[in-house]
Amino acid sequence: MSNKKGQSGRLVPDNLPTKGLKFRNPDPRREENIHKRLKQKSPWFQSILDPLHGADAKIPDETGVETGTLQVVERLTFAVNDNGVGGCRMLSPYVNLDPGPSGQATPGRNVQFVSPTSGVASVTWGASYSGNFIPSAGQSFTGIAELRAITSQHRVVSACLDVQAEASLATNQGEFCLFADPFATQESPQYSDYLNRYKSISIPTNSNKPGRVRWWPQARNDWNFKSFVRTMGTQARSSCDDSQSYPPWVLGCIAQGCAPGTVFRVSVIVNYEYIPTYNTLNVLDVSPSPVDAQETDLVETWVQDMEVATPVSAATVSSSPATVNPQHGENDAGTGFGMFFNVISELAPLALALL
Repeated sequence: MSNKKGQSGRLVPDNLPTKGLKFRNPDPRREENIHKRLKQKSPWFQSILDPLHGADAKIPDETGVETGTLQVVERLTFAVNDNGVGGCRMLSPYVNLDPGPSGQATPGRNVQFVSPTSGVASVTWGASYSGNFIPSAGQSFTGIAELRAITSQHRVVSACLDVQAEASLATNQGEFCLFADPFATQESPQYSDYLNRYKSISIPTNSNKPGRVRWWPQARNDWNFKSFVRTMGTQARSSCDDSQSYPPWVLGCIAQGCAPGTVFRVSVIVNYEYIPTYNTLNVLDVSPSPVDAQETDLVETWVQDMEVATPVSAATVSSSPATVNPQHGENDAGTGFGMFFNVISELAPLALALL
């Protein structure tokens, strides 16, 4: 404090100006950044974002038994027909059995293609069996027989369908649509109906960009382990109830306006978690299933805003399969508290700043 003379000649105190108390609002981007970092620490969410590099991930819910993991990577191709139309879809990621006309259970169908006579107003995926959604034209995943040999209880952890056009520079035309139908098959002969589906996207072929459409968990009931005793809508055993049914879960691609003969490369990736029943293949990777209620709650929130279908890089879809990073239990500093520890670590500095 300094003194100076006023008009009367007396000394008056000369104080520096002061600022009033003010609450400092936190950075509005802080919450977004916190969730971004937490997403990177969730093995399950990272597996959902990138199933090809998300092997060995598990759903960290309350599962009171040891479980194993298995990844299926199916490399496929389809060619556009004379109408400029072609397509491929995953009917269901679940292992399913087709009872067939004689009632004998045989491996069902996981993948189906657009018929060679389809057009933009006449899209067909093949016939169905006895009016049910059991396609008579399609194929099963490779490796399903090995999975059936060791378990009858399985569930999907993550899945996606990657699509990449192989058009030449001279015929680089048209587009392809990526769509998803959770627990339903919205059959339509119109290409425009697939294009207008919720969260569908269209990628111009001449952009030379691959695309990916992802599976995502919709409700906790969908996480239940499912056995092989039922098919997609057709009951194989009379003793089964509806909780064991195989719902269709479609991830698909339709191309239109392309030069006839244009080839599209498709990769279908599914990561399974299963409960072992037999040890005929000497299963050694079985371990206690992680239980992390905080992570499951956060993943349920994050997938609501996740891009279901999106363009991706060629390096991503062309790379080799890999295990999920991070793996379960790697990011909690060895405390055993899982995602709860990470949440506290992120929120502690914010809480201290507000005190």
